[in-house]
Amino acid sequence: MHALIRGTGPWFGVLSILATMASVLGAESLEPAARVGPKVPVALAWGADGRLQVALREARKLITVDPQGWQIVAEWPLPIRPVSLAFDETGSTCFVGGADGEAIVLDRDGSVIRTLPAGKGPTRMLALPAGQVAIASLWDAAVRVVDWREGQVVATHRLPFPVGALARTAEGRVVVADAFGGHLADLVPGRPGSERVRDFEGVNLAAIAVSGEDNELLIAHMEQLEPAPITEANIDRGLILSSRLSGVHLSEFDSKADEPLSRRQVALDGSVHGAADPSALALSPDGTQIFITLAGAHQVLKNDRSNGAPAASAGEQGLRPLGHNQRLQVLEVGRSPVAIVFDRTGQFVVTADSMSDRLSVLKVADLSRVATVNLSPGALSRTPAQRGEALFLDGKRSLDRWMSCSSCHNSGHTNGLNFDTLGDGGFGAPKNTPSLLGVAGTEPSAWNGSLARLGDQVHQSLESSLRGPDPSPGMVQDLVAYLEGLKPPPPRRTRDDPVAERGAAVFRSRRCTTCHRPPAYTIAGLRDVGLNDGAGGNRKFNPPSLLGVAWSAPYFHDGSAATLTQVLQSHSPGQSTPLSPQERDDLVAFLESL
Repeated sequence: MHALIRGTGPWFGVLSILATMASVLGAESLEPAARVGPKVPVALAWGADGRLQVALREARKLITVDPQGWQIVAEWPLPIRPVSLAFDETGSTCFVGGADGEAIVLDRDGSVIRTLPAGKGPTRMLALPAGQVAIASLWDAAVRVVDWREGQVVATHRLPFPVGALARTAEGRVVVADAFGGHLADLVPGRPGSERVRDFEGVNLAAIAVSGEDNELLIAHMEQLEPAPITEANIDRGLILSSRLSGVHLSEFDSKADEPLSRRQVALDGSVHGAADPSALALSPDGTQIFITLAGAHQVLKNDRSNGAPAASAGEQGLRPLGHNQRLQVLEVGRSPVAIVFDRTGQFVVTADSMSDRLSVLKVADLSRVATVNLSPGALSRTPAQRGEALFLDGKRSLDRWMSCSSCHNSGHTNGLNFDTLGDGGFGAPKNTPSLLGVAGTEPSAWNGSLARLGDQVHQSLESSLRGPDPSPGMVQDLVAYLEGLKPPPPRRTRDDPVAERGAAVFRSRRCTTCHRPPAYTIAGLRDVGLNDGAGGNRKFNPPSLLGVAWSAPYFHDGSAATLTQVLQSHSPGQSTPLSPQERDDLVAFLESL
């Protein structure tokens, strides 16, 4: 396929030869293939032996790919569902983060030599010098620095947001991205109190990298230009959601904490053609080439940094150009590419196409396909929930690949933005995006409770929000099966916390259960609680579930309250007397325990 121009061997030992699993372009299958479940490749890293290691989430395995012929030569089981992969500076010790907060260390033979302190939620790991590793689990709101040889936590860096991507600067600082909203932080690993948190104008900061020569942080992300009505015209104008590559000089973290980070920027979208869900970023060793995977659009972008104007401001002299969006090269790969790496020679890049169960090997020079490594020997047998996950991540379900379900509900959660959809019956009153974690059993759906079943909400979103092709038979049911499997996020504090226990008593005595009844902490009905949505004309709203509410800021139907404290300060429906400061703080603690 032509590129388009836009508008273990020795390292692990060979455990088993898997010739029937590998398929390079032009290779023939050796025997009929049985139907198998998806393996889902999610992370890539090079070992010290020059072979590629691939983490398979659903297969609970690591496999080794030999770049000489791009053949799979070894595999070994893991006790966890891996989601991230990293090596120490020697390339001989492997760190694997798990989907459920696990963190393990593997030796040269692929054996687990250490289980590190567990977190909550999908875990990323970043190797540090002197036998240390940074561990960031999504729902910990913290980065732990761990001595992996001893298994001891050296320091814990607390942050005010769910933690996503990690990167290390040439000076040894660690940059941390908000997994959902618009925040970045940097810190000196092992020195609590060194954290510097800054606002960033964007969401879904899934991919970051540091250009060492330029001292610049590169971020591939999405952003909303304005909460305009979701029409086909506004989608194609890039107003609703668009994709960007931003460059932030690392010195910007020295700026005032209340000022958003200054940045340079280039659009990743083409003319009336979106680039849904930037998911991973790879920077060539010389800093001249940037490759970005688009999980929603199922594409890889090549950005030649010689295209575009160099930085001109006094503080940015010498920075390379970010590129020019009309000269970005694009290639179709498999479904939902979520990881990308350069090979050791710099001549090739490899993508992990998670929903196609394959790797794509591309030539850097002209973005041509060199090989495809199929990870399953035959047709995949997917469950309804697995089919639903693939649909949830699929930007082709939207108009011109501008967005997917995941664009607004990254990992099933929320990006915190308001969108003017037809979910409330008309345009004119943008509504905040609710989390879908724990959505099963919380019907009716929509802020005005107009949709009785979750399937009704899914169908309307496909039709009037994504504005894509009509769903084929079974798609809605598959998406519902996936959504019903999404669990609420873990609480931010334990239920037996004394302050939370006092807050539970306040919750009961103040009759908050009238609208937020356990165990789902919601009710099936509408309530007038003294709010309105202005131009929309609605005064009655569907009470949202409070499970995981501490993670779903901002609050209210219009996102007008930034914190739970602000919610309780401005809004106490049905209360004859206001909450005392003590009651308010106790109640916030209880909500954080849900």
